[in-house]
Amino acid sequence: MIKKPQTAAVIDIGSNELRLHIAQAVTAQESETVNYLENLNYPLSLGRDTFHTGKISFEKVDKACEVIKGFLNVAKGYGIRNVYTIACTALREAANREYVLDQIKIKTGISVHVMDDLEEKRHIYKLLTHYAEGYLKKSAVMVYIGTGSIGVNLYIDGKMPRTWNIRVGSLRMSEMFGNLQDFTRDFYRLMEEYLSGYFYKLEEELPEGIRRFIVSGQESGLISGLIMHEKEAQQQGKPLFEVERGVFDSFYDTIKHQTTDRIVIDYDIAVDKAETVLPAACICQKLLSCTDAKTIIASHLLPCDAILFQMLYPKRFSVVDKRLDKDTVLSAKEIARRYGANLAHGDIVRSYAATIFSKIKKLHGLGVRDRLLLDASAYLHDIGECINSLDHHLISYEMVKRVDIVGLTQAEQEMAALICRFHSGTPDLKSFYYNVIPTETKVRVSKLAAMLRLADSIDRSHSQKSLNLEVKLSDNALIITVNTRENFVLEKWAFAEKSRFFEEVFGIKAEMRVKKI
Repeated sequence: MIKKPQTAAVIDIGSNELRLHIAQAVTAQESETVNYLENLNYPLSLGRDTFHTGKISFEKVDKACEVIKGFLNVAKGYGIRNVYTIACTALREAANREYVLDQIKIKTGISVHVMDDLEEKRHIYKLLTHYAEGYLKKSAVMVYIGTGSIGVNLYIDGKMPRTWNIRVGSLRMSEMFGNLQDFTRDFYRLMEEYLSGYFYKLEEELPEGIRRFIVSGQESGLISGLIMHEKEAQQQGKPLFEVERGVFDSFYDTIKHQTTDRIVIDYDIAVDKAETVLPAACICQKLLSCTDAKTIIASHLLPCDAILFQMLYPKRFSVVDKRLDKDTVLSAKEIARRYGANLAHGDIVRSYAATIFSKIKKLHGLGVRDRLLLDASAYLHDIGECINSLDHHLISYEMVKRVDIVGLTQAEQEMAALICRFHSGTPDLKSFYYNVIPTETKVRVSKLAAMLRLADSIDRSHSQKSLNLEVKLSDNALIITVNTRENFVLEKWAFAEKSRFFEEVFGIKAEMRVKKI
């Protein structure tokens, strides 16, 4: 019996349009590809409401619900009843977001997963990493141009040590400056100067000699389509296509002097799309100028495409996940290095924390993402010392919330910041810092902080006195045996202090035993 190919559907409530993607898994010669059965778009500028007034009008909510119900009927025609629905910038930043989500739930019966900004980028990075693996073996910059923000990733030898998240996007810029286009001949200069205020630090920090420039996003796909036959590339099943740098430069030199009306006429596209072409092209040009790339590797892929791929090929995506997790730890270590943290201390604390995590699995009930947060926090917990060693745990918290860490969602980054905050001091569930997170998250943070506190105390002097560590879990205690040749009095004192919170969280004592070698 021939097995029916797996099919999945995703609805994407975007800033400019609502999308329905229905796709089927196709495995040929050991390479996974996605066969799109339906790609439906309905223009609805929710982002204009959010960026202009801060709220989405209920007239547009009603229209969105009508469109979503039509999409659901199309999906049913393919035998799909569970349609995963996502929303990004427009709904995420709307002041009336909860009311809008409630109306969508009541009128359509679906629950919408609102992605935070970093989660949105994380999905697209994973999919691009899968498709662009061959381009990432040396130096490359991967860019995602969203409607409200930009993500920039640096790849060196196939690894991603740095990422930058910049809160400016194509639609946001269009809404900010669109009214000024009729009052200045060199409108593009206004946008270039505005972007320079965001990009000057990025330009300083990116290394010289980057040879690959990979860009994705709705507008980057549109621009590539205006320059070349993007539809032909899509029909051939190509998720990536190349545009010569000189060809793009010529295109930019042409449109930067054109009005939106002129772009509509010359390229035969809708007004709402034409309004974002110049801002997106300006962003692309500014970032491209930071590299030596001769060719732009462009993609029309969006986060909804990444989710579809993950639904159809979960095993393949888990491999990409693991690779990105390694980059998360690498990124945390790179941040620690930039802020002058003791990397030898970070290495050994990470090792100790990982051992404790592994030995008490039956006590903590945590998963792979939690272990990743513990690894990252082991490197980041002391970065506040670059400003003040006395209250460094408080400063580390504020810094970790705001630094750009590869691969973490905003919720996870907040958790990592809290873990760093509570590696020192006295953790308290009634603390101000805990008030802003859900109860289940408080417990996860406390468990991870308790483990980090023990690991940190074993190297309290930052001099790596322990030669090796033995960890054993008994019925009523966690026994940590340290083998050392040196005086361990300071570490024993620190362990005694920090183990109290471990006992409070897990209900068992943590004991340190020192063996002199």
